[in-house]
Amino acid sequence: MKDAKTFQIKKIISVCGLDCSACQIYQAPINPGIAYKLVRIFNQMWDNVKPGDFHCSTCRGEISECWTKECWIRDCCVNDKKLDYCYQCQEFPCKGLEERVSKNKRYKIALKNLIKMKKKEK
Repeated sequence: MKDAKTFQIKKIISVCGLDCSACQIYQAPINPGIAYKLVRIFNQMWDNVKPGDFHCSTCRGEISECWTKECWIRDCCVNDKKLDYCYQCQEFPCKGLEERVSKNKRYKIALKNLIKMKKKEK
């Protein structure tokens, strides 16, 4: 695990509007309690789960160190349209994002973050 002195948690908003700093997988490298909680959760799905398995450099970091390597929102915004955030797209909010919001309460919060960010930018 990373040393807490060299790894600070700062609020990081992902491309899709999620707050990465609130994510347990992002926090796990400096919080052993969270890391071991994740081990217990994922132990039923994976073999030989270790606390060090949980880390994420966010979707703005190195993709090989990102928890979710396949993300259509990141691919659309960053790779295809060269945008920093989903709200910068002319199609915002698109049908794909609205569908995700309708199925997941975290994405409802993410959409609210993106809307606030868009209003601040004007």
